[in-house]
Amino acid sequence: MDRLESLRSAEEERAESATAGVLLDQLKEVEQRLLAFGEALGGTADTVTDLPFTEEAGLDHMPEPLYVRHDTEMLNQVTSWLLQDQHIGLVSPYGTGKTAFREIVLRDLSKHEGFVITHLDNPRETTPRKLYQTVLTAAYAAGYSIDQRNYSQVRDGIPWATAEAKDAVHEIVHRVREDGKTLLLVVDEIEVLEADLLSPLQVAGDAGVRLFLTGTPEGKRRVAEIRGTLDSRLRYYEGIDPFSPDDVAEYAARSLAYFRDDPYEGQAPDLFTRAAIEDIHERTEGNPREVRIECRELFTRAAFVWYRTGQDISRIQITPELRHRRFGMGR
Repeated sequence: MDRLESLRSAEEERAESATAGVLLDQLKEVEQRLLAFGEALGGTADTVTDLPFTEEAGLDHMPEPLYVRHDTEMLNQVTSWLLQDQHIGLVSPYGTGKTAFREIVLRDLSKHEGFVITHLDNPRETTPRKLYQTVLTAAYAAGYSIDQRNYSQVRDGIPWATAEAKDAVHEIVHRVREDGKTLLLVVDEIEVLEADLLSPLQVAGDAGVRLFLTGTPEGKRRVAEIRGTLDSRLRYYEGIDPFSPDDVAEYAARSLAYFRDDPYEGQAPDLFTRAAIEDIHERTEGNPREVRIECRELFTRAAFVWYRTGQDISRIQITPELRHRRFGMGR
C-alpha cells in the first residue's frame, strides 16, 4: 500500500498547485493508479503497457502461450505440413490469432536448425525485387552466398536487376536445399498484397522457397481469382477456433501469471469470477483479440474500484456487474 499512499499524497499536492492542463493531469493520475494496482497484484510495471492484457503480437514481451495453443487441430495440421515441405495458407477472420501465430512461427522456427526463415514486411509496399531481396538477405544471414560473378551489377549482395535477383533466388535456394534445410517465407495479410506481387511469390515458391501465407477469407478468394496457379499450390487451414470459456479463463490466468513473473500451472484467474469469464466469452464470442480488449477494460475498472474504496487487494474481484460501475476519478 506504500505506493497507493504515495500516490494519494502526490495528488493532494497537485490539487494545491496550478494544473499543467486538464488532460495532462488526467493522464498522469490514471497512469499512476493503474501502475499502483498492478504493483498491489504482485507485479512490476514501468508503464501501462507492461500491465496484464496489454500484450500485442509482434512485441518482444508478448507471452506466446496466451494465443492459439487452444486450437490443437490447427497446430497439428500446420506442423505436419511444415514437416512435409508444403506451401501453407492460414486463413481466419480478423482478431482470431493469425498475427500471434505468425510471431510464434518466426520465433520458434528461427531456432530450428532445419529452417531458414524470413518475413515479408510491409506487404502493401513490397516490390518484386524487394521480395527476392528478403529471401536472399535471410539466406545470407544463415551463412549462404551467391556467386556474384554470375550477375552484371550487385549492390550489398543483391543483384540490381529484378530478373537477376530472381535468378539469385534460384541459386541460393539450391544451396540451402543441398544442406537439407527449408527456406520459409512468411507473408501476412494476403488480402492487401498488390496483384503484381503474386506472380513473384509463385516464382519464389517454384524456385524452392516454401511459402507460409496468412490472411482473411477474402485474401484466399483474392489469391484464387488473381493467381489460381499459386492458390492451387497452397494447403489451406481455414478458421482458427475461438476461445471457449475455459480458454478465456486460461488466457486471463496466464496473463496475470506472466505479469507476476510466475509459472502458469493451471491456476484459475484469481482476479476474475467465473461469472465474469462467462460474460466475457458471451460478449466476445471467443474472439481472442476481443477477449484481450474486454479483459483490459475490466482490469482498468477494477483498478479504479480498488483506488476509490481503499479495500485490500484480496477483496477486489472482477464481476459482470463491474462493467456498469461508474468510472469516476474521485474517492
